[in-house]
This record gives sequence, structure tokens and C-alpha cells, in this order.
Amino acid sequence: MSTLPTPPACGEPATVRIELYTADSLDACAYTCPAHTVHVTAVVAKTGMDAHPVGMAPDVDRPCGYVHVFPTGTLATEPAGLTHPRWCDRGDCARRGRHRSPALHLDTNRPEAFIVDVALVQALHPAAEPMVHLTSVEGSAAAGLLLSVGQARVLRYRLGNLIDMTKATRNGERWT
Repeated sequence: MSTLPTPPACGEPATVRIELYTADSLDACAYTCPAHTVHVTAVVAKTGMDAHPVGMAPDVDRPCGYVHVFPTGTLATEPAGLTHPRWCDRGDCARRGRHRSPALHLDTNRPEAFIVDVALVQALHPAAEPMVHLTSVEGSAAAGLLLSVGQARVLRYRLGNLIDMTKATRNGERWT
């Protein structure tokens, strides 16, 4: 599924990393020497991708022409017979038996009684729909809850209403 052009590979040490975007997705990085940066940026732009040259961290060592394609981007190649949703982390889906997004930690920046993470999951069956997976951990005990996307959408609105009620007043007193 790659439409990425092959940049010149002179082998000199790269000093520029060019981030390659399609739509709003960071899909790859191309590494170039100063002599090839303008050429690679122009060639990438002709493919319809956005190219953003940025500096390289001093501890990164790449040759000119090296390209890293992110496994979660639109340029990634799929394993034989397995197609991933765009949000999938592509981390051993066949073994897990499902696609999974990266888990997002619900961090309030304060100590909380429970650790809570949320992620998207989807069985590998072609007719399976994505679901929202909430995981709560207290000590060594973990509990999970699967919600359809519809249920999660309604929950989002219900939570918004409940949070708004904490800001409302009753008889001149604030509810908390």
C-alpha cells in the first residue's frame, strides 16, 4: 500500500529528518543529508504527501536515504491476509485475536482510587464492530467493561450532563 517514492541513498550521515504526512497522519520519516533535503521534500510533495523537514536528535544515527514507515500509518504494509483498522496498534493482533488501539490512561494529575485505561478493540471477524474497552485496576485486581460505540457515545453525553450538574446550584448552594 506504499506510495512513498524511493529517496536517493547516498549513504552520507543524515542531518535532517523529514516527517511525511498524509491527511493528519504521520506516516513515515525520511532521513537525508543537506544535499538531498530539498530534492526529497519536492519529490514527496509531488506524491500528495506533506513533507516537514525537522532537525535530528544528536543521538540518532541514520544514513541519507533511510526511510522509517510507521506501522500505524497509512503507508504501512499489512501482514498477509490481515487488514487493520486505522486506529489499531498492529501489535500481534493475530495472537490476541483482536485489534487494539493504544490504551489511553485517564490521568487526572491527582491521586485516584483506581487506575483507569480506555482503548478501542475489535474482533478479527470481518463483521465485528469496534468496541470501547474500559479497564480499571485497584491493587492487583483488574476489571474490564466492553461497550459498543453507541453505548460509549451515550455514556459520553451522560457523563457530560452529570459533570455539568456538579457545577449547577441548588437553592443558591453549589452541588459538589
